[in-house]
Amino acid sequence: MKKRLPASRVYIMDIINGYFVKSEGDFEPNYLITRDARKVYRVKVVATVVREPAISEDETYGKFQIDDGTGTIWVLGFREDTRFIRLVKKGDLVQIIGKISEWRDDKQILVEGISKVEPNMWILHRFETLKEKVEHAKKAKIAFEIYDKYGVTAKAKVIAKNKGVSEDMLLTIDELYTMMLEQRSAEEALFEEEISEEISEEEEAPTNPELEKAKNAVLELLKEKEKALSHKFIVKKLSKDFSEELIEEAITQLLAEGEIYEPEIGYYEPL
Repeated sequence: MKKRLPASRVYIMDIINGYFVKSEGDFEPNYLITRDARKVYRVKVVATVVREPAISEDETYGKFQIDDGTGTIWVLGFREDTRFIRLVKKGDLVQIIGKISEWRDDKQILVEGISKVEPNMWILHRFETLKEKVEHAKKAKIAFEIYDKYGVTAKAKVIAKNKGVSEDMLLTIDELYTMMLEQRSAEEALFEEEISEEISEEEEAPTNPELEKAKNAVLELLKEKEKALSHKFIVKKLSKDFSEELIEEAITQLLAEGEIYEPEIGYYEPL
């Protein structure tokens, strides 16, 4: 019988900010790598149920949402695991053990066990979680320093072993850095694509010939008079050729483009 991997105490924030890794092999477990380079296969979380549990009509799927003060996350149960969903209600303080999954870039917990707990358990969980994070941070600091200097090399592994750091931690850091770079590249590519689309939209934006004529007429009138003209005067002078709405739109665009300015309310002059 395959041994079940231990559950790590974590904050929901650690899950949300971590990197989910879907294993390539059918029998290899999925896992999460936290920002501080912890490889987590199963999690233990204490939190409050903040969304009323819901189960599908065919009872093959159920979910509820929890909050531990650092973030919120959905807890899901499929098939026989929907029995766990029935054990809680909104407002309950619960301890949940489960695996991490990801759907459309949102982290989720696939529940394997759940129990209602007292407030003291929440305090204990926070303490134990912080204790684990501090203990890990001490070794992670050494591991990051070794990795940054030597990478994952034979020398790095020897130095790590002598300092009480496992080779697996170096490999986890390497994997973490790779995913961080991939995420940054994807975000930069998306940003460039959005900027390109915005520029294309601006370039392709159709111009209104009548509006352009109205803008030119307003500008010529102001330059001809060489003084501030009132809104009422401009509309009256150009009303034979343009509607009042079109003249107002022309004035608004000329102001936005910096072609004219408003020395006092309702009066305009060319720049």
